[in-house]
This record gives sequence, structure tokens and C-alpha cells, in this order.
Amino acid sequence: MAYQALYRQWRPVNFAQMVGQENIVKTLRNQVASGRIAHAYLFCGSRGTGKTSTAKILSRAFNCEHPDHGDPCGECESCKRLLRGDSLDVQEIDAASNNGVDQVRELRDTVQYPPQYGKYKVYIIDEVHMLSTAAFNALLKTLEEPPEYVVFILATTEPQKVPATILSRCQRFDFGRIPAAQIAARLQEAADGAGAIVSDDALMLIARAAEGGMRDALSILDMCLGYGTEIDEQLVHSVLGTADRSFLFSFTESLKDENVGQAFTQIDELMRSGREPIVFSRDIAQHLRSLLMAMYCGDDLASLLDLTQEDADAYRKQAQGFSSDRLIRILDEYMSVESNMRYAASPRLALETATVRSCTQTGDFDAVALREQIKELELKIQSLEKQISEGVVAAPKAGKASSSRATAPERKVPAVTRVVDGSQKDIWNSMIEFVKRSNPGKYAILAQGKFVGCEGSKYLWEVKAGSVALMTMMNADPTRKMVADALSEAAGQPCLFEAVMEGQQGTAKQNENEADFLGSLRETFGADRVTVQDKPKQ
Repeated sequence: MAYQALYRQWRPVNFAQMVGQENIVKTLRNQVASGRIAHAYLFCGSRGTGKTSTAKILSRAFNCEHPDHGDPCGECESCKRLLRGDSLDVQEIDAASNNGVDQVRELRDTVQYPPQYGKYKVYIIDEVHMLSTAAFNALLKTLEEPPEYVVFILATTEPQKVPATILSRCQRFDFGRIPAAQIAARLQEAADGAGAIVSDDALMLIARAAEGGMRDALSILDMCLGYGTEIDEQLVHSVLGTADRSFLFSFTESLKDENVGQAFTQIDELMRSGREPIVFSRDIAQHLRSLLMAMYCGDDLASLLDLTQEDADAYRKQAQGFSSDRLIRILDEYMSVESNMRYAASPRLALETATVRSCTQTGDFDAVALREQIKELELKIQSLEKQISEGVVAAPKAGKASSSRATAPERKVPAVTRVVDGSQKDIWNSMIEFVKRSNPGKYAILAQGKFVGCEGSKYLWEVKAGSVALMTMMNADPTRKMVADALSEAAGQPCLFEAVMEGQQGTAKQNENEADFLGSLRETFGADRVTVQDKPKQ
């Protein structure tokens, strides 16, 4: 006998074997047991969720001579005949290929003939949304008032395309996606039946890849069994052409660190291993979605994503390195590129372009980019302040400063607007406008504090009490000089700048041990981005 696909071997033959859809099964069983059988049913849901299987089981239950709590017994002559496909009492019609008005008129004529063996004549119309408008109109009257021995079971993946006049004449049942854990349990039964050894991780990977469809899951397992009877997670990734979770975490770290070179190397590694760019873009989009959920779902993350608690913690940890705005922007990039790749001459080039956009900030004058920079700076500052408050690191003493300013190519920026005989506030505002145009990153930091006045020619900028890291960053010599030069240009005379703590005047008192604090700055911003210089005497 020719080999039969797993999804056909493991198609349920009674309600007890159904996976998921418990409420629907319970309702249909009660209808059969009580004899309250409707003349028309509409089964809606995504592919592989059990619509057609339920229709077949229900049709046998209607005609079963000895139903067992609403289940077909499988022993009577009617059940055996229907299982063999020898009976004309149940007719399956594919609306995708029989969607014309002539086919429906033919069906309407055959409805007049009573069942041969059983109590009911059942018509199962699959993908009913494919019927033409004329065909729906021809079916309408028969569906509304069929002979008492006729039952229609309509199945569709797109109920929104079914006319309201048809919907109103049916009992509607919506089939939800099957949970991954239940799919994995069914796959284990199928694997045992095939004499195969499949790891738990591989079963869950197949279950998640099926996206709630049992038929898809069994088909993937069938493909894996073509390689052998021992199946692990790596083999499933190879069959699906997907990247494993560790690679996705590593690639996302490259995006977080804005390391374009490393991301390109990883893409090259992916392509050399035979993976498809469009599949990877879908995988990374799903990973980014999980990170976004990790930001907001708290303790529910593990159950929502069918993860172990350890995996859920890994998602939460990586999500802490992103602002929500940036994560959403990157997710949009990979969702868009997935659809664009279908028409791209070079899918790899499209993937690499999306990666460059994800690794770099958008234009300096983009409000979204500025908001991203502010939030990322806040995350870094909060981390440093927490370490200082817990005594993990100490703030630097006066006379030393550090800078996290990244080396960037020189560019021309607008000149500072000169204020003639202006007030101190006007001079300050002129400097702010200049920094906003020329250095949005520093402007984002200045926006966290406020101008509180002058001590002679020295302009004082105040931060909230406890914001040691923020004050230290602005008192770093390159930053202090940049702000002071802008103030001098606006005022038309030499000016100085200093960042102070709330409630203090002049230079803040700071701890003497700076080594640990500088180490934390290097760890946060990178050793090549931090320089230490002696403060020049004034």
C-alpha cells in the first residue's frame, strides 16, 4: 500500500480524538445526543484547525445507529460505510473548483432525493467563500428551507467573504488556533506511532512554526522523518530554513549595539548556510515582537509565547537594552522588508539595507530619532546612577572628567545666532537652538536640566539631585568647551559653562574614587569612546 501522509493517518475519527476546540466539540456532542440538529452549520477558522475533520465526524454522528454521548460509534454499518467512503449520504464539495451557479443548481436538484442508508443526507461544502454571487443566490432558498433530512455544513477560512444572507441562516462556530503545547502532545503521539525519537525542543519548534495549525505541524514532522527517525532542534531548523534562537539573540545584539559590520558578517554566515533572506526577516520580526511583549507583559510572557521561564528571562534581559520607540521602528523595518523581498531582484540586498537602517539612527532633525536618543541616554544614565547609589561604582572627584562623545565625521552646521546686548536668558536660548541643530545628542541631555543663572561669565545648568552621571557627562571637557564656545559666540564675549547639582552653587562635591566609575562609563559607551583629561586651570 502506498505511503499515507501523517496528517491523513492522524485525522481524528471521533470527537474524543480532536485536539483543541473543546467548546465547539462539547456543543456539537450535546446537539447530537439531544437530537437538536440544525439544518445548516458554518465552520470558520484558519487552515489546519479541524474544520473539515469536525464536519466529517459530525456527519457520521448524525447517521450513527448507536451514538456514544454524541460520538459516532464506529461499529455500526452506517459508520463503517462512511469511513470507507462507500455511501452517498455524505457528499463533500470543493467550492474552489465548483463555484459556478450551474454546480449549485445541480446540488439543489439532488437535495430532493432522500438518504440511501442513514437518517440524514449531509453536504459538506469546503471553502464556501469561493462561490460566486450567482451561486450564493442559487443556494440561498435551499439553505433556508431544506428537506428535513438534509444538513449543510459549510467551511471557510474567510467568513467575511460569505454574504450576510448566508451567515444568518447558519449556526456559526469559530475555530481558534490550537495552542502549541497541545500540538506538541499530538506530535509526540504521531512520532511514537512512527517509531521516531523527537526531542522536546524540536516538538515545540515544530508546534510554534505551525502557527496553530495541526495539519501544518504534522506535515513538518513528516518532512523531518524523511531525514531519519532521530529528530532534534537543529534538524527542524534545517528543514524549515529558519535561524535558531541563539543566532537571533546574537543578531539582535548587533542591532542594539549599532554594529553594522558584525550584522553583515552574521547575514553572510546565514546565507552561506543556505537560509532564505525572506524567512530570516520573518524570524527576526517574530523575535523583535517577543522583545516588545517582554517590555509590557511581565510574568505573563512565558505563557503567552509558550516559553520556559528561563527563555522568558532572556527576552526580558535583551529588551532592557532598547527603547520601545526604537524597537517598534526596527520591527517595522523587518516587517516591511519581508513583503518587499517578494519583488526584489536581490533579497539579500534588501535585507542588508533594512539592517543598516535598523543599526543607525535616522536623520538628525527627525523627532522620532531624537526621542530614541533621549530614551537611550536615560536608560544609560539610570543604570549608572543605580550603580552609584548601590555603591558598585563611585562618582569621579573634581578636577577629572570623562567623555563618551563618539568620533564622527566633521560636518558643517549653522553658525550661532549673535545676540547683541541680549539678556543672559536670550544668550542661553540662542546656544540651545545652535546645539539642537548641530548636536541633537547633547541637546537631548541639556533638555534634562535647566538654566539657573550666571556667576559672572559662567553659565550654570542645573540637574536634579542625585543625577551625578548626567552632571559628569556635561562637565566633561569636550562637552563643556562645546557649550561654552556656543555661549561665547552668542554673547560676543568669552563665556564659561558648568553643570551643577540641584541645591548647590558652583562645582559639586564629588567622591574621590573615580576608577570604578570610569570603568562603568567605558563598559557602557565603549573604551574607545571614553577619554580622560586633566581639567585646565581657569
